[in-house]
Amino acid sequence: MPIAILASKLQALQNLLFHAAAAVARDPSARRGLWYNKYREVVELSFVNAHHSDLVIEVETPVPGPTLLPEEDVAQKSIDLIFEFGRTIQIQSSETEQSSLRRSDRTYLLRAFDALLPGTLDDYLVELENWSPARHPRLVFSAETRQAVRHLLERDAMPTTAEQATVIGELVKIYFDTGPEKITIRQRGVEIDCYYSESLRDEVANLLPGSYVEATGLGTVDHEGRVTRLDTVLGIETVSMEPLRLTRFEHSGRRFEIRKPIQVQVEYVDGLWVYRNETLNLWGYGERRDEALRDLHANFAYLWQEFAEENDEVLDEKALGLKRRLLELRADAPAAS
Repeated sequence: MPIAILASKLQALQNLLFHAAAAVARDPSARRGLWYNKYREVVELSFVNAHHSDLVIEVETPVPGPTLLPEEDVAQKSIDLIFEFGRTIQIQSSETEQSSLRRSDRTYLLRAFDALLPGTLDDYLVELENWSPARHPRLVFSAETRQAVRHLLERDAMPTTAEQATVIGELVKIYFDTGPEKITIRQRGVEIDCYYSESLRDEVANLLPGSYVEATGLGTVDHEGRVTRLDTVLGIETVSMEPLRLTRFEHSGRRFEIRKPIQVQVEYVDGLWVYRNETLNLWGYGERRDEALRDLHANFAYLWQEFAEENDEVLDEKALGLKRRLLELRADAPAAS
């Protein structure tokens, strides 16, 4: 796991505790600037230990002491809230909407969990455990859990008549404490204003102009179905353009285990995600990243069937070269004849 991802997850866990502390303290003040400083004494995490094998990091909260907060034990109640709220997310329960939390606190917690969980295309789990498993059963979060959180956020914020929209492109402007709270994303050469709420200030503050981002929310769409603006941003994240290293392909029930990882370049061109490895003539296209990735897997299966499994006699010199490159990838594949 890249160290940047580990650092971001630890920061997300700390941020989750700060929001949980504000929720249990019934803090009505706006969460702007260094609002979380008032909770550092009771819920700021400290590194304790790391373990081998699985990536396990131990952290702990401070020993509760005298504070000016309205609750006597905000630290313990914050942890209770995280495990209780996290359980409803893990089992995808509607109790998140039925809890006694204020709507704004529920939204803050959902967004904090969203940052902690694996991305929708990530192949790892995030687990939370506490010293008292009877009181706080272990929580296990996957990429599917994050999709459930996004659904809860959308359902919580979206009127039934609203139209959901997604804008992907280069972040060209950020408006922060300078009038309307919005960002501007250039998609297919058109600049689209996207208006965000107070609960997204932390995410916006960490964005970098020039990076590629994906924003989802309630949008205004023209008669041709093109998004002209996002009136309410529900979620935003930086899109990684780093090459992928794939060791497995799956399509229509077939699995191809790769001996040596294949590097796949990632691009966003004219509204389409493009995944490519030119050495293998392997391409995948889609309006969404998951669609492009599925297309890439399908095209690998096609290449394998049409070239790696074909008789040499019906292949020309160029096709034979591609067949050899494909066969070299699989540890269990027979040698080319």
